[in-house]
Amino acid sequence: MKKLLFAVIFLSLISLSLQAEVIEKKVGDFSYQLYKPDSYDPSKTHPLIIAFHESTGRGILMIDRFREQAEKKGYLLACPDSGDSKKWSYSEKDDVFRMIEDIKQSFNLDPSKIYLTGFSAGALFTYYLGLNYPERFKAIAPFAGPFTWIRNDLFLSYDQPRQIPVLILQGVLDSVVNLEEARIAKQTLESFGYPVKLRELGGLNHEYPAHVSWIIVNWFESN
Repeated sequence: MKKLLFAVIFLSLISLSLQAEVIEKKVGDFSYQLYKPDSYDPSKTHPLIIAFHESTGRGILMIDRFREQAEKKGYLLACPDSGDSKKWSYSEKDDVFRMIEDIKQSFNLDPSKIYLTGFSAGALFTYYLGLNYPERFKAIAPFAGPFTWIRNDLFLSYDQPRQIPVLILQGVLDSVVNLEEARIAKQTLESFGYPVKLRELGGLNHEYPAHVSWIIVNWFESN
């Protein structure tokens, strides 16, 4: 009886591991990691989170940061690698768009529920993509991104197809990206009519604690 019970548990674990998986994919020379939750149902559409890593990071790092949330909420999760590990290039926007199309070919993706987030350099790319191409994304959540670095590269206007919702997250004690960057971003975006929420994270330096991903995903759920 004990052997039978062990066999049932073992087979169940194998079944779950086959469903929930990280898939390494490439679109041309652009690499990305895709996490498929075990709740994935091909007969239903699923939301997608795209998460951009920081300088010297890689996509698998963002998979680890959002895996639990994607699993519990039923999100597909795509985390690409920048061509230059130290930064994201604006030209990589086309790679991201091709990545989305690639995901659509294999998974039942809800194109109206694609969310962007990123940390540090990844937050800069989140600002750039979400604010310049708001018709493609549902909402964005940049974390610790120096907004003034790219202010002049953003198309901010009341004439945008839509004013995309923005959640800005910033550590109060961040010694790399000053808190004032987040406050300037909020003030600037609100002046153009964007719905913005700023979360100032007390006691936090330029770091990524686990609970921040829950703040982001729970906010995505409400937008």
